Amino acid sequence: MEQESKGVSRKPIIRNLILSLTGKCNYKCVYCYASCHPEQEMTVETALRAADIAGSSGRTFILQFTGGEPLLAFPVLKTVTEYVEQKRYPAILQLQTNCSLMTSETADYLKEHNIAVGVSLDGRPPVNDSLRKKKDGNSASEATIRGIRLLAAKKIPIGLTCVVTEANVKSLPGIVQMAFYLGNVRQIGFDLLRCQGRGAGLEPASPEEVSQAMETCYLMAEKLEKATGIHIRFSQLEKIRKVASGKACPFGQCYAMHGEEAYVTSDGKIYACSSLVGKETYLLGDVWSGMDPEKTFLVGKKIEEAMKACRYCPQLCVCGGGCFTRWQGRHGKAEEECAMQQVFAKYI
Repeated sequence: MEQESKGVSRKPIIRNLILSLTGKCNYKCVYCYASCHPEQEMTVETALRAADIAGSSGRTFILQFTGGEPLLAFPVLKTVTEYVEQKRYPAILQLQTNCSLMTSETADYLKEHNIAVGVSLDGRPPVNDSLRKKKDGNSASEATIRGIRLLAAKKIPIGLTCVVTEANVKSLPGIVQMAFYLGNVRQIGFDLLRCQGRGAGLEPASPEEVSQAMETCYLMAEKLEKATGIHIRFSQLEKIRKVASGKACPFGQCYAMHGEEAYVTSDGKIYACSSLVGKETYLLGDVWSGMDPEKTFLVGKKIEEAMKACRYCPQLCVCGGGCFTRWQGRHGKAEEECAMQQVFAKYI
């Protein structure tokens, strides 16, 4: 951690800036960990101040727009994007959306400004609709797929994020089938249930179920690639590949552990991670005063200490380590995450 080697008084360098443009959403997903986040729309002033904090170091950083549903605050997204371009900040722009509000004009803007698009989808329509529900009662799948097809028509590639719970783990091969059917999917990421927000009342999938599902998904993707010529990556496999090849360090994906993540809520508070919003222990500051160097350092050490079981695991040098927010309240380990990593690790 840079603060440890150069002193905790040094200003944290942000490599992953996440802006929650609004806590409002037109969906009401049964597992949403962000359901307790502030609902108001982020002001332009707040968003630009956050961009300045991250951009001032001159280092390349990821800038992800999220929510709630970030397209409900699209004018703010546009203003931040053009500000970052004007200031020449070295930002990699990303959008995580349910895609239901996608329009032709929005898609054109995302393509013009090179904003990578991630879409949340949890399986084929019957499965997806059981987990991801629209507030107005209409099919979430229909609206999301319409948005994805609009992006596909404009040759905009996307990644899919699939939340895995006990309810859909046995149906996960369906997300692989959907990915090939949609045509513009280039990567699939499995986001195992985080027991925060509405997710606190749900059960995670068992390690055995996760292992079987990942195996089936991988083999199905191989089969469909041979049939179609389309290659779709799995984000878990790509992480393992980087760690195994020496291009990434263990826990390299956990920016919070290294004091390099700033999750900014719509009211301008900065937390170590999106799953830790509302917990005073993990509040690092706000966009007006910046991130407190000492607290950022101490939170990083707290996360590092909590992941001690990972550090002594002989497979750490391959899998890269687990996710602190999934391990919380789980007796020191999320075994389904280990099961998932082990399946993909054997294909390296």
